[in-house]
Amino acid sequence: MARIPILFLSTWAHELGHGLGALVSGGKFIELTVFPNFSGVAQLATQNSFQELMAILLGLLGPSLLGVLMIVLTRALNWYRVAIIVLAALLAVSQIWAADSFTRIALGGGTVILAIIGWKVPSQAVLYIAHIIAIALCLNALTGFGYFFIGNAEVAGSLYRSDTGVMADLLFGPHWLWGGLIAILSVIILFAGVIFSDKWARRKDGLSDYSGFG
Repeated sequence: MARIPILFLSTWAHELGHGLGALVSGGKFIELTVFPNFSGVAQLATQNSFQELMAILLGLLGPSLLGVLMIVLTRALNWYRVAIIVLAALLAVSQIWAADSFTRIALGGGTVILAIIGWKVPSQAVLYIAHIIAIALCLNALTGFGYFFIGNAEVAGSLYRSDTGVMADLLFGPHWLWGGLIAILSVIILFAGVIFSDKWARRKDGLSDYSGFG
């Protein structure tokens, strides 16, 4: 049961990343759908290859980036309650693009649950919950690399060209080449975020300990 919300968050982060990638590069984010089996699809409108590539890249990196954001907020800054509220706010904003009732209900339910946790639950429990979500997202991002190495993917019974397959079509080489490069980039992002957060937290702890003397 604990894996279900992480699967949902990972799929949502992936599809939201596609949409935001299109938006920041000048395209349009039309709809976001998360299916009951936790596959998903983002409907976009792009005008050129650059916009399409940006949408693909941020979608593939979405779970890793979300995991790192949670790690930085919880570990480096110790803003664990803020981390939960930020996650709830992102889910709420995603309602703008929700395409069907299941997606709206899932996003709304996640928003309400996280908002209650961030607002009402005791600090120690929020700390544990925020760390569990952050770590689980990072681990799920690492274990989801298999998707990077397939040429086509089935979503809701329909066969689609995979993200790395589209990248290969737009650029050059086989899809697994781009899958490997993005997998490496995801690992770098995750480990850089974890290492930075750990060093920053240790530095703060050291400064705190030092200030206690005298």
